[in-house]
Amino acid sequence: MKTAVATCDFHTKNMKTTKNSLCPCCGEGTLCSFSRDYLAKIGEGQTIKVPNVQMEVCDKCGEEILSLEAARDVDAAIAEYTDRLTPKELTAIREEFGVDQTEISEALGLGGKTYHRWEKGNQYPSRSMGYYLRILREYPEVFAWLRARGWQARNRVTTSEKSPLADMQSRFPTLAAYPSRLNSLATDRRNYATVLFAKI
Repeated sequence: MKTAVATCDFHTKNMKTTKNSLCPCCGEGTLCSFSRDYLAKIGEGQTIKVPNVQMEVCDKCGEEILSLEAARDVDAAIAEYTDRLTPKELTAIREEFGVDQTEISEALGLGGKTYHRWEKGNQYPSRSMGYYLRILREYPEVFAWLRARGWQARNRVTTSEKSPLADMQSRFPTLAAYPSRLNSLATDRRNYATVLFAKI
C-alpha cells in the first residue's frame, strides 16, 4: 500500500499547482491534487466508498480536502445510499398532512425549527426518521393519532379503571395468592426485586 508521500510522488506530474499548497491542517505538508476513492462516513460507524473524487491530500498528515463541487458529489452519493428524503419530498409530506413547519415539528417531537431546516436543505433527517416519515405518509391516520397523542387517552383509561392492587394482580398473576406482596409492589415500586424473588 502506498503512503501519502508515495502517492503524491506518483501523481506529481498530474498535479495542479496552486498559489498556496501548504496544508492548512498540519501547516507542514504539501497538498497534492488528484482523484481517488473517498470513504464517506454515514453514521453509526458505517462508511461508503465514493469513486473518483477530486481532492487534495497532505503528504505529511494525510488529511483529505475536498472542493465544494467534490463535497456536493459525495453528499449526493450519501443521499442516494441512505434513501435521504429531498427538501421537496419533505415539503410534500408536510403539505399532505395540512400542517405548517412548526406544527409538524411539534407532532414529531422535534425542535420548533427542525423541519424548517430540513425543508431548506440546511440539515437532513436521519435515515430512520426518513423511514418513519414514509410510514406516516402511507398511513396518514397514524400521523393524526400521533399528533393527538392518542396513547395519553389510553393511559388515562387504564389508570382510572384499575386500582393499584388490581393492576399488580393482572401484571403478576403468580403472586395473586399473596396480596400482601402485591400491595408492596403497588405502594413501593423500588422493592420489585425484593418482593418478586422472595421465597414463597
